[in-house]
Amino acid sequence: MGLGSIGLAIAIVFAADGSYWGLVIAWLFGTWGAMLVAWGLVAGWYRSLAACVASSLFALAAIVVALLFVPPGAWGVAISCAISCALALAFSTYQIYYLLRRQP
Repeated sequence: MGLGSIGLAIAIVFAADGSYWGLVIAWLFGTWGAMLVAWGLVAGWYRSLAACVASSLFALAAIVVALLFVPPGAWGVAISCAISCALALAFSTYQIYYLLRRQP
């Protein structure tokens, strides 16, 4: 969670720069930071419905950003991030299903 949050903070700083390389670095740190936050939420608070919903949103946002805003020549990084985010999304949505089914 902490490393992912630091990655997201770095992404915000570089995105504010607005240069080409600043946006590339922001894309890299933002997608991987969101993936780490998603995995941290679903692994740490798997019994919390709010944490699982937040994890799903972080994972889905990272997938969308990773695949829609790929810099030229970075498809390998984008695909690997999208796959790991899809796994986090699958685990968190299953946990949401489990938690909602378990409640009366």
